Amino acid sequence: MSPISALFFLPDLGGGGAQRTMLNLAAAMPRDLVDLTLAVGTAKGEAMEWIAPGLKFHDLGASRLIKAAVPLARLIHSSRPDVVLSTMMDANVIASVSRAMARSDAALVLRETNSQSARPELGRLRKSLARIAYRRADCVVALSEGVRRELIADLALDESKTITIPNPVFVDAIQRKIESARAKAAPEGFGAGYPHIVAVGRLHGQKGFDVLLRGLEQVPGAHVTILGEGAERGALERLAEQLGVASRVHLPGFVKDTAPYLAHADLFVLSSRWEGFGHVIVEAMAAGLPVVATDCPYGPADIIQDGETGRLVKPEDAADLARTIGEVLSDDALSRRLAAAGVTAARRYESDRVAREYATMLKQVASARNRVQTR
Repeated sequence: MSPISALFFLPDLGGGGAQRTMLNLAAAMPRDLVDLTLAVGTAKGEAMEWIAPGLKFHDLGASRLIKAAVPLARLIHSSRPDVVLSTMMDANVIASVSRAMARSDAALVLRETNSQSARPELGRLRKSLARIAYRRADCVVALSEGVRRELIADLALDESKTITIPNPVFVDAIQRKIESARAKAAPEGFGAGYPHIVAVGRLHGQKGFDVLLRGLEQVPGAHVTILGEGAERGALERLAEQLGVASRVHLPGFVKDTAPYLAHADLFVLSSRWEGFGHVIVEAMAAGLPVVATDCPYGPADIIQDGETGRLVKPEDAADLARTIGEVLSDDALSRRLAAAGVTAARRYESDRVAREYATMLKQVASARNRVQTR
């Protein structure tokens, strides 16, 4: 059978987890099953460097996401893909509108990256538009079972048109980079004689880094490096000063390669208030780090078996977080056991395996759409 044609849509090339995941997926997509083209609202941002060589690529030149609707519709009309795949809520609404504008027979697959009910910034209008778009989709992909169940309940989706597929992670590539990084000097801020914690994510309230800093206050001697940038930088710096932990908190900003930090860390912590999956958890597991994560809605509990492949703690509970961090850092045997089990668990998310799950789903959805259209 010849491959189906698929158009992937991203709103931009910022350095966020959704962009990274879609570009990982595009790079790993089996070309015998899917002929892939990527369209982005605007080709600006850190993720430009993550685009795989040879990937067919269209810059829609939209200064704002809403302005991408018309050029995306034109591209759908001219390229006539079998299926359109979009990610992130606002971009998914635009993709739905663009397919309608193009009068296209392409199947529409929308990928939801987060819990909507946990996001305080979503207004009634955005949720209403998402409800319309998702109910018109041929398939909605959730990153975790919790997100899938929430979408079905909140948006009254047809359960048969939803599926859970986790994020793809280049596990083998991460392990090669970690091995190389361990042979080199540690990054600035990593000193001998004290345990070092690493966290990764936008400096945003979702990520709960304020809770992590409050927990750090209760773990004497430990240092933390938070890799990421965002609007909460000033607030986090002030909080670190107020708590008296500023000398133990390092904020190097966005970094393209987290391997040098993961390679020299003792523990990875995810302190989020909500997630859609928890991509960085799998990356840390693949790197051979023990992981402590909040059991937030949703994702970490899908990845981590508490006490076996990592530790889960209560969201918003700095004391519980501090206590669990202390337990892992003070018990070498526990730390090694969690790390070893985490490496094995990370294999479930290897990019080639997940990309084939996506390819199979895309072919099935496109075939079903074609059958409906030819009746």
